[in-house]
Amino acid sequence: MLDLPLFYAPEIEQTNVLPEEEAGHALRVLRLSEGEPIMVTNGQGQVWKAHISEVSKKHCGVILDEELPWNKYWQGTINLYIAPTKSIERMEWLIEKAIEIGVDKITLIKCAHSERKHIKAERLQKIMLSAMKQSQKALLPLLEVDVPFKDALKQSADGVSLLFHCKEDDEHSTFKKKQLPQHALTNMNSSINLFIGPEGDFSSEEIMQAEQAGVQPSTLGASRLRTETAALTALQWVHVLQNINTNCN
Repeated sequence: MLDLPLFYAPEIEQTNVLPEEEAGHALRVLRLSEGEPIMVTNGQGQVWKAHISEVSKKHCGVILDEELPWNKYWQGTINLYIAPTKSIERMEWLIEKAIEIGVDKITLIKCAHSERKHIKAERLQKIMLSAMKQSQKALLPLLEVDVPFKDALKQSADGVSLLFHCKEDDEHSTFKKKQLPQHALTNMNSSINLFIGPEGDFSSEEIMQAEQAGVQPSTLGASRLRTETAALTALQWVHVLQNINTNCN
Protein backbone atom coordinates (compact mmCIF):
# COMPACT_ATOMS: atom_id res chain seq x y z
CA MET A 1 0.00 0.00 0.00
CA LEU A 2 0.96 3.64 -0.35
CA ASP A 3 2.04 5.79 2.57
CA LEU A 4 -1.28 7.62 2.74
CA PRO A 5 -4.09 7.82 5.33
CA LEU A 6 -6.47 4.86 4.97
CA PHE A 7 -10.23 5.30 5.38
CA TYR A 8 -13.05 2.77 5.61
CA ALA A 9 -16.11 3.25 3.42
CA PRO A 10 -18.04 0.01 2.79
CA GLU A 11 -20.19 1.56 0.06
CA ILE A 12 -17.60 3.85 -1.49
CA GLU A 13 -18.18 2.63 -5.05
CA GLN A 14 -21.86 3.56 -4.86
CA THR A 15 -21.65 6.80 -2.85
CA ASN A 16 -18.17 8.33 -3.36
CA VAL A 17 -18.56 9.72 0.16
CA LEU A 18 -16.79 8.85 3.40
CA PRO A 19 -19.07 7.82 6.30
CA GLU A 20 -19.65 10.64 8.78
CA GLU A 21 -17.22 9.35 11.42
CA GLU A 22 -14.48 8.77 8.84
CA ALA A 23 -15.15 12.20 7.33
CA GLY A 24 -14.78 13.77 10.76
CA HIS A 25 -11.43 12.07 11.24
CA ALA A 26 -10.22 13.23 7.82
CA LEU A 27 -11.34 16.84 8.20
CA ARG A 28 -11.08 17.64 11.92
CA VAL A 29 -8.27 15.35 13.09
CA LEU A 30 -6.00 15.08 10.04
CA ARG A 31 -7.20 18.43 8.67
CA LEU A 32 -7.21 17.22 5.08
CA SER A 33 -8.57 19.47 2.37
CA GLU A 34 -9.82 19.25 -1.20
CA GLY A 35 -7.41 17.63 -3.64
CA GLU A 36 -5.36 15.77 -1.02
CA PRO A 37 -4.60 12.10 -1.74
CA ILE A 38 -5.90 9.31 0.50
CA MET A 39 -6.62 5.58 0.36
CA VAL A 40 -10.09 4.09 0.79
CA THR A 41 -11.06 0.47 1.46
CA ASN A 42 -14.44 -1.24 1.51
CA GLY A 43 -13.15 -3.74 4.08
CA GLN A 44 -13.81 -6.63 1.71
CA GLY A 45 -10.37 -6.89 0.13
CA GLN A 46 -10.46 -3.86 -2.17
CA VAL A 47 -8.52 -0.63 -1.71
CA TRP A 48 -8.23 2.46 -3.89
CA LYS A 49 -5.99 5.47 -4.20
CA ALA A 50 -8.34 8.45 -4.14
CA HIS A 51 -8.46 12.16 -3.49
CA ILE A 52 -10.81 14.42 -1.61
CA SER A 53 -13.16 16.14 -4.04
CA GLU A 54 -15.35 18.27 -1.78
CA VAL A 55 -15.70 19.07 1.89
CA SER A 56 -18.23 20.60 4.25
CA LYS A 57 -18.77 20.48 8.01
CA LYS A 58 -19.74 16.78 8.12
CA HIS A 59 -19.26 15.78 4.50
CA CYS A 60 -16.22 14.50 2.65
CA GLY A 61 -16.65 13.52 -0.99
CA VAL A 62 -13.93 11.50 -2.70
CA ILE A 63 -13.02 10.45 -6.21
CA LEU A 64 -11.50 7.00 -6.71
CA ASP A 65 -8.41 7.33 -8.91
CA GLU A 66 -7.20 3.73 -9.17
CA GLU A 67 -7.65 0.38 -7.47
CA LEU A 68 -4.49 -0.74 -5.70
CA PRO A 69 -3.33 -4.36 -5.49
CA TRP A 70 -3.95 -6.00 -2.13
CA ASN A 71 -3.73 -9.72 -1.55
CA LYS A 72 -4.59 -11.45 1.69
CA TYR A 73 -1.20 -12.85 2.66
CA TRP A 74 -2.51 -15.91 4.48
CA GLN A 75 -4.09 -19.01 3.02
CA GLY A 76 -7.59 -20.29 3.57
CA THR A 77 -9.99 -18.74 6.05
CA ILE A 78 -8.73 -18.33 9.62
CA ASN A 79 -11.49 -18.28 12.23
CA LEU A 80 -10.71 -17.56 15.88
CA TYR A 81 -13.22 -18.93 18.41
CA ILE A 82 -12.43 -17.57 21.85
CA ALA A 83 -14.10 -17.19 25.23
CA PRO A 84 -13.97 -13.53 26.35
CA THR A 85 -11.59 -12.73 29.18
CA LYS A 86 -12.88 -11.36 32.48
CA SER A 87 -10.92 -8.17 31.84
CA ILE A 88 -12.46 -6.23 28.95
CA GLU A 89 -9.17 -4.36 28.49
CA ARG A 90 -7.36 -7.63 27.78
CA MET A 91 -10.09 -8.64 25.35
CA GLU A 92 -9.82 -5.38 23.48
CA TRP A 93 -6.03 -5.72 23.30
CA LEU A 94 -6.38 -9.26 21.95
CA ILE A 95 -8.83 -8.15 19.26
CA GLU A 96 -6.47 -5.40 18.14
CA LYS A 97 -3.45 -7.70 17.91
CA ALA A 98 -5.39 -10.47 16.16
CA ILE A 99 -6.35 -8.02 13.41
CA GLU A 100 -2.74 -6.91 13.08
CA ILE A 101 -1.59 -10.52 12.64
CA GLY A 102 -4.39 -11.44 10.24
CA VAL A 103 -7.70 -13.23 10.78
CA ASP A 104 -10.95 -13.59 8.82
CA LYS A 105 -13.48 -13.94 11.63
CA ILE A 106 -13.55 -13.67 15.41
CA THR A 107 -16.30 -15.47 17.31
CA LEU A 108 -16.71 -14.91 21.05
CA ILE A 109 -18.02 -18.10 22.59
CA LYS A 110 -19.83 -18.89 25.84
CA CYS A 111 -18.27 -21.79 27.74
CA ALA A 112 -19.01 -23.56 31.01
CA HIS A 113 -16.15 -21.78 32.80
CA SER A 114 -16.58 -18.39 31.14
CA GLU A 115 -16.33 -15.52 33.64
CA ARG A 116 -17.76 -13.04 31.14
CA LYS A 117 -20.90 -14.38 29.48
CA HIS A 118 -21.83 -11.26 27.51
CA ILE A 119 -19.82 -8.66 25.66
CA LYS A 120 -20.93 -5.65 23.61
CA ALA A 121 -19.95 -5.86 19.97
CA GLU A 122 -20.01 -2.14 19.14
CA ARG A 123 -16.84 -1.21 21.05
CA LEU A 124 -14.95 -4.21 19.67
CA GLN A 125 -16.00 -3.39 16.11
CA LYS A 126 -14.50 0.08 16.48
CA ILE A 127 -11.25 -1.45 17.72
CA MET A 128 -11.23 -3.87 14.79
CA LEU A 129 -11.74 -1.03 12.33
CA SER A 130 -8.95 1.02 13.88
CA ALA A 131 -6.58 -1.96 13.85
CA MET A 132 -7.40 -2.73 10.22
CA LYS A 133 -6.55 0.81 9.17
CA GLN A 134 -3.46 1.04 11.38
CA SER A 135 -2.04 -2.20 9.95
CA GLN A 136 -3.07 -1.11 6.42
CA LYS A 137 -5.25 -4.08 5.58
CA ALA A 138 -8.18 -4.08 3.19
CA LEU A 139 -10.08 -6.81 5.04
CA LEU A 140 -12.28 -6.07 8.03
CA PRO A 141 -12.86 -9.39 9.83
CA LEU A 142 -16.33 -10.51 10.79
CA LEU A 143 -17.29 -10.43 14.47
CA GLU A 144 -19.88 -12.58 16.22
CA VAL A 145 -20.54 -12.47 19.96
CA ASP A 146 -22.34 -14.53 22.61
CA VAL A 147 -22.22 -17.77 20.63
CA PRO A 148 -22.84 -20.92 22.71
CA PHE A 149 -20.00 -23.44 22.51
CA LYS A 150 -22.20 -26.11 20.91
CA ASP A 151 -23.25 -23.69 18.17
CA ALA A 152 -19.62 -22.77 17.55
CA LEU A 153 -18.81 -26.44 17.02
CA LYS A 154 -21.52 -26.62 14.36
CA GLN A 155 -20.13 -23.52 12.64
CA SER A 156 -16.67 -25.08 12.44
CA ALA A 157 -17.79 -28.31 10.79
CA ASP A 158 -15.81 -27.55 7.63
CA GLY A 159 -12.03 -27.42 7.38
CA VAL A 160 -9.53 -28.22 10.13
CA SER A 161 -10.49 -27.37 13.71
CA LEU A 162 -8.11 -27.29 16.68
CA LEU A 163 -9.03 -26.90 20.34
CA PHE A 164 -6.24 -25.85 22.69
CA HIS A 165 -6.66 -26.92 26.32
CA CYS A 166 -4.55 -27.37 29.44
CA LYS A 167 -5.64 -30.83 30.59
CA GLU A 168 -2.75 -33.13 31.49
CA ASP A 169 -1.67 -35.39 28.62
CA ASP A 170 -0.24 -38.59 30.08
CA GLU A 171 -0.83 -42.30 29.58
CA HIS A 172 -3.95 -42.16 31.75
CA SER A 173 -5.40 -39.04 30.14
CA THR A 174 -8.76 -39.18 28.40
CA PHE A 175 -7.92 -36.12 26.32
CA LYS A 176 -4.96 -37.03 24.16
CA LYS A 177 -3.50 -34.13 22.21
CA LYS A 178 -2.69 -35.31 18.71
CA GLN A 179 0.03 -34.30 16.29
CA LEU A 180 -0.82 -31.03 14.63
CA PRO A 181 -1.98 -31.31 10.99
CA GLN A 182 0.54 -28.89 9.50
CA HIS A 183 -0.36 -29.83 5.92
CA ALA A 184 -3.99 -28.85 6.50
CA LEU A 185 -3.01 -25.48 7.95
CA THR A 186 -1.21 -24.57 4.74
CA ASN A 187 -4.05 -25.58 2.42
CA MET A 188 -5.11 -22.51 0.43
CA ASN A 189 -8.74 -23.64 0.31
CA SER A 190 -9.08 -24.81 3.90
CA SER A 191 -10.97 -23.20 6.76
CA ILE A 192 -8.83 -23.11 9.89
CA ASN A 193 -10.78 -22.94 13.15
CA LEU A 194 -8.88 -22.19 16.36
CA PHE A 195 -10.67 -22.72 19.69
CA ILE A 196 -9.32 -20.95 22.78
CA GLY A 197 -11.04 -21.43 26.14
CA PRO A 198 -11.65 -19.13 29.12
CA GLU A 199 -9.34 -18.56 32.09
CA GLY A 200 -10.74 -21.73 33.69
CA ASP A 201 -10.07 -23.77 30.53
CA PHE A 202 -12.60 -25.83 28.61
CA SER A 203 -14.59 -28.28 30.72
CA SER A 204 -14.05 -32.01 30.26
CA GLU A 205 -17.52 -32.26 28.73
CA GLU A 206 -16.72 -29.52 26.22
CA ILE A 207 -13.52 -31.25 25.15
CA MET A 208 -15.42 -34.50 24.61
CA GLN A 209 -18.12 -32.64 22.64
CA ALA A 210 -15.42 -31.08 20.49
CA GLU A 211 -13.77 -34.43 19.77
CA GLN A 212 -17.13 -35.93 18.83
CA ALA A 213 -17.62 -33.02 16.42
CA GLY A 214 -14.28 -33.73 14.75
CA VAL A 215 -12.28 -31.01 16.49
CA GLN A 216 -8.70 -32.01 17.29
CA PRO A 217 -7.39 -31.38 20.84
CA SER A 218 -4.04 -29.63 20.59
CA THR A 219 -1.36 -27.95 22.67
CA LEU A 220 0.77 -24.83 22.44
CA GLY A 221 3.56 -26.29 24.53
CA ALA A 222 4.34 -26.86 28.19
CA SER A 223 3.72 -23.30 29.39
CA ARG A 224 0.35 -22.38 30.83
CA LEU A 225 -0.77 -19.33 28.89
CA ARG A 226 -3.35 -16.65 29.49
CA THR A 227 -6.36 -16.78 27.19
CA GLU A 228 -5.22 -13.81 25.12
CA THR A 229 -1.63 -15.10 24.93
CA ALA A 230 -2.81 -18.52 23.78
CA ALA A 231 -5.02 -16.98 21.09
CA LEU A 232 -2.26 -14.85 19.62
CA THR A 233 0.27 -17.69 19.86
CA ALA A 234 -2.05 -20.05 17.96
CA LEU A 235 -2.85 -17.41 15.36
CA GLN A 236 0.78 -16.47 14.78
CA TRP A 237 1.76 -20.15 14.70
CA VAL A 238 -0.60 -20.72 11.76
CA HIS A 239 0.86 -17.72 9.93
CA VAL A 240 4.43 -18.88 10.51
CA LEU A 241 3.68 -22.38 9.22
CA GLN A 242 2.01 -20.96 6.13
CA ASN A 243 4.91 -18.59 5.52
CA ILE A 244 7.45 -21.42 5.80
CA ASN A 245 5.40 -23.55 3.42
CA THR A 246 5.15 -20.70 0.89
CA ASN A 247 8.88 -19.98 0.98
CA CYS A 248 9.79 -23.65 0.58
CA ASN A 249 7.61 -24.15 -2.51
